[in-house]
Amino acid sequence: MKDLQARLYIGYAALLLLTLVVYANSLANPFHYDDIHSIVDNPHLRALVRVPSYFVDPSAFSGDPDIAMYRPMLLVTFALNHALGGYEVLGYHLLSIGLHMACVLFVGAIAKRLLGNAWAAFFAAGLFALHPIQTEPVNYISSRSEILAALFFLLGFWAYLLGGTRHWAWVGLAYAAGLLSKSIVVVLPAVLLAYEIIVRRRWPRDKQGLFALLFFVGGLYLLTVRSMLLRATITAPVRPYSEQFWTQIKAMVFYLQMLVWPANQSVDHQFILSDSLFDPIVAVASFFLLSLIWLGIHHRHPHAVPLFALAWFFIILAPSTLVPLNVLVNEHRLYLPGAAFAIAIAYAGHGLQQKIGGLWAGGLALLVLVTGAWATTERNEIWRDEYTLWGDAAAKAPLMARPFIYLGNAYARDGRVEEAVAAFEHVVRRDAKYAPAYAQLGKLYLLQGRDEHAAEILQRGFAVDGDNLELWVGLAEFHYGRQDWLRCRAAYQRAVELAPNDPGLRNNLGNSHQALGQAKQALVQHERALQLAPGNPETLLNLGNARLMLQDLQQAVDYYQQALSVRGDFAGAWFNLGYVYELLADQQRALNAYDRAGELDQGFAAQAAQRRQGLTGSR
Repeated sequence: MKDLQARLYIGYAALLLLTLVVYANSLANPFHYDDIHSIVDNPHLRALVRVPSYFVDPSAFSGDPDIAMYRPMLLVTFALNHALGGYEVLGYHLLSIGLHMACVLFVGAIAKRLLGNAWAAFFAAGLFALHPIQTEPVNYISSRSEILAALFFLLGFWAYLLGGTRHWAWVGLAYAAGLLSKSIVVVLPAVLLAYEIIVRRRWPRDKQGLFALLFFVGGLYLLTVRSMLLRATITAPVRPYSEQFWTQIKAMVFYLQMLVWPANQSVDHQFILSDSLFDPIVAVASFFLLSLIWLGIHHRHPHAVPLFALAWFFIILAPSTLVPLNVLVNEHRLYLPGAAFAIAIAYAGHGLQQKIGGLWAGGLALLVLVTGAWATTERNEIWRDEYTLWGDAAAKAPLMARPFIYLGNAYARDGRVEEAVAAFEHVVRRDAKYAPAYAQLGKLYLLQGRDEHAAEILQRGFAVDGDNLELWVGLAEFHYGRQDWLRCRAAYQRAVELAPNDPGLRNNLGNSHQALGQAKQALVQHERALQLAPGNPETLLNLGNARLMLQDLQQAVDYYQQALSVRGDFAGAWFNLGYVYELLADQQRALNAYDRAGELDQGFAAQAAQRRQGLTGSR
C-alpha cells in the first residue's frame, strides 16, 4: 500500500510538471480582447487598497463602467498580479496555470472517491489537465474566472465527499468563494443532490442543514446580483428565449463533440441561431440528447457514475442555456464540464482495463494523454498574437463577424489600411447592424483619400444606429479633414451629449470652437476636460490656446508651463510658450522656447527658425 501511495505521489508530481511543460509556450501570450477593458484599462486593479470595493461595486470589473459584473474574487487575483508585476503577462499566466494544476489535483481526488480506483482517478486527472479544450481558459487571462470558479466548486464537492458535519463549513465557504468568482457555481447544490440521488441512491435527509445553508448562500448571492440577472433574463435579454433554448440544445451536442473530439477549435465558432424544434439539426440534437439520457437512466444501477457525470455536464451548462449570453458557444464554458467528462472516460477506461488487461489499457491511456498534450501545445501557439488568434477564427468561421472585427482593429492599429478595409467590409456584409464597423470604415476610407466613400458609409451607419458614438466621432473627423468647422462642431457636440464624461471629446469640441474663433465656448469645454482628467498636458495646452485667443497672456503662460511640468518634451507647448513670450516682449525666453521646440520635434523646426529670425532680425 505504501509503495502504491509513493508511486501515485510521483505520478501526480510528474503530471503537474508535464502540465507546466505543455503550457510553457503560452507564458508570453499577450492580453486578448476582454483582457483589455477588464485588466489593462481597468484602473480599479492598480492599487491593493481598492480590493474591498470589489465586493460592493460590480463596476470595478472593468475600465468601462457600462460593463459591470460581480466577480470580486477574480479581481483580487488580477490586483495581486498587477501589484507583483504590473502588466507583465508572465505572472498572469503562471497564476492561471497554477490554479489549473490545483483543479487537476481535486479532479483526481474526486475521481478516486467516485471510481474507487487510484489509477483510474489518475487518468481522469491527466485527461482533465491535458485536454486541449482547456487551452482557452488557461490562455485567455480573463477566462481565469472559469478556473477559479471550478477550483472552489471542486473544493466544495471534495469536502462534501469527505462526509461528516465537520466538513460542512468547508463546503459552505467554497460555495461562497466560488460564487464570488463566477455565477456558474450557483448550481453546486444541484450537482451534490444529483450525486446523492444517482450515485448513493437516496435522499440526503441527514444533510438537510447543509443544503439549507447552501440555498441561503445561493439566495443571498442571487439577491446581490438581481439587477444584472433581471437585465440579462427579463428586461433586456440579448435574444428571444425561443432562439436561446433551441440554439442551446444544439450547443449541448456541440459541446459533447468538442470534448470527445476537439477538432477545429476556435475562439469564435460558426454557430447559427435556431428557433424551433422543427429545425432539422435541432430535432436530431434533441433526439440524440434524449437517447443519451435514456441510456444513462436505463443502465443507472450497474453504471451510476456515467449518469452522474452526464447530470454534472448538463447542470453546469444550465446557466448559459437558460440565460441568453452574447456569444452562443464558448470553449471556456467546458472547463468544469470537462472534469465530469474526464471522470466518465476514466470510468469507461477502468472497465476496458478489466477486459483487455492493464498493459493494453495503460498503453491506450498513455496514447490519449500524449495526444492531448501535443494538441494542447499546438493550440497554445494560436494565442500568440491577435493575428494568429483571430486569423484562425476567421478562417474557420467565415460567416461570423466578430473575428473580422478584431482582425480589422489590429490591421487599423498597425497601419495596414488595405487589409483593415477588407476586414470591415466583410463585417458590414455579415452583420449589417454592427454600427462601429461603419465608423471604422469611414476613418479608413478617409486615410485612403476616398472621401465620398467615407461620407456614404457613415450615412449607412447612421441609418443603422443614429445614436452611435463612434459614428458621430467619425463624422466629426470627416468634417475636420475638410475644415468644415461648423459641421465638425455640431458632430462633436452630439458626441459629447452621448458621452459627456469623455475628456477627449470635450477637448475636440473645444478645438472646433477655437477654429471658429469662439474662445469662451472653447474654454468651457477644455475646463470640463481638465476636471475629468486632471493634469492632462494636451488639455492644458488647449486651455493655454484658448486664453491666448482671449489675450489673457499670463494665464496662457501658466497653462503652457503646467503642460510642460507634466511632459517636458511637449514640443507644441514649447512653441506656443515662445509665441506668448514674444507677445510679452520677453525676447530671450521666446528664443529659448523656440529653440527647445525645434530640438524636440522637427515638425516645429522650420516654424521655430522663422520666428527666431523675425526676433533677431528686429534687433
